[in-house]
Amino acid sequence: MGFFEKIFAYFAGRTDRRNSSMAEAAKNPKSLKEDRQAAIEYFVEMSDCNIAVPALLQRFEFSLEHGINDTREKEKCMSGIVKYGTEALPFIAKHLKSTSRIAWPIKMLLKITDEASVIQALKDCLDFGEVAFDQDKTDKNYDILCYLADYKLPGYYKEIAHFLTVQDERVRYAAVELLCGQDDQEVPQIVERYLFDDSNENTRLRRAVATAFLTRNWQVLDLENYNKKPVPGFRLSEKRTLVPAS
Repeated sequence: MGFFEKIFAYFAGRTDRRNSSMAEAAKNPKSLKEDRQAAIEYFVEMSDCNIAVPALLQRFEFSLEHGINDTREKEKCMSGIVKYGTEALPFIAKHLKSTSRIAWPIKMLLKITDEASVIQALKDCLDFGEVAFDQDKTDKNYDILCYLADYKLPGYYKEIAHFLTVQDERVRYAAVELLCGQDDQEVPQIVERYLFDDSNENTRLRRAVATAFLTRNWQVLDLENYNKKPVPGFRLSEKRTLVPAS
């Protein structure tokens, strides 16, 4: 190695060590406030997206007891990420898949990309595996389903219907709410069974489905089961739609 190569390698190594040290300070909730904020500022001012964005994203993995400081630091990190625009998108999407803290990454996506990309990123984060014994993954599925409820997802009803069978009632309810907001003609047939479900664990789901049948004028197909277990507060019209009982 020549003289200039040695000089270059020395300075490159020193920069790498500084980047690593700053990344550790930025993501450590036990760092001194001043050290952590200095590290955040270091990456916010950096011009290299490949280094800055992954480091700043780690700050969203914890919350401080002091809510104001926590929000200020996260807002600072977000500003340092979204300034890169769509260049930061792959890093945010990757982080979104691995983290259980999705609120801030979603905020960033909404600032830098279009609705279709946000929807796809959220879909990619849903876990269709057996997660009943993993509370973080269960909570994440619930949160994502709630976010997706703001959008139309044509043709995605089969994937959403998967979550009607999970153990967690919150996730089932979020899936029902999401389905009932879609325009696919198959949706009423998928959720209709909850009209006849008078079990205690599905009380909220039954009410949500009944409300959807009422407001969207969906026809009840299975009259036999409905007549056996009519939904309290509703009755069937001559057109086989639900209307208020009174």
